[in-house]
Amino acid sequence: MFKWILGFLLILVGLGFVGYNYAMDYASDKVMNQVSNTLVGNEEEVNKLLSDPQIKNYIEANEEPPENLPFTTKEEAMKVVSKKYSVNEMVEMRDKVREGLTTFEKEEIYQDLKSKLSKEELEALKIVALKEMKKTQ
Repeated sequence: MFKWILGFLLILVGLGFVGYNYAMDYASDKVMNQVSNTLVGNEEEVNKLLSDPQIKNYIEANEEPPENLPFTTKEEAMKVVSKKYSVNEMVEMRDKVREGLTTFEKEEIYQDLKSKLSKEELEALKIVALKEMKKTQ
């Protein structure tokens, strides 16, 4: 009997782990898409980031990332963002993105990101989004 309970608990933990990783991957894709969409409409912001040779080489030539970035991958970015937002806030953001966003809603989400993330975290999020956009091109 004990073996069955232990086996069931292990399966439950395994499914929970897989489900959590799937949800985090999905959420990180959505956050990156949102930040990418915001950047696409803001050429000035993109040019400002790419004016730094270290950032430009990191994005375009796949060189080492700048040392001052708090994170360099979308998975790391998602961990930082998930600490700043509750699950309900992330689900609400996901639903808004899924339904399609107006220009006002995009700006609203961007302003919310600016209020919850430090300047360095927001810049790193933009850089990671540019890097992800480059991968899909």
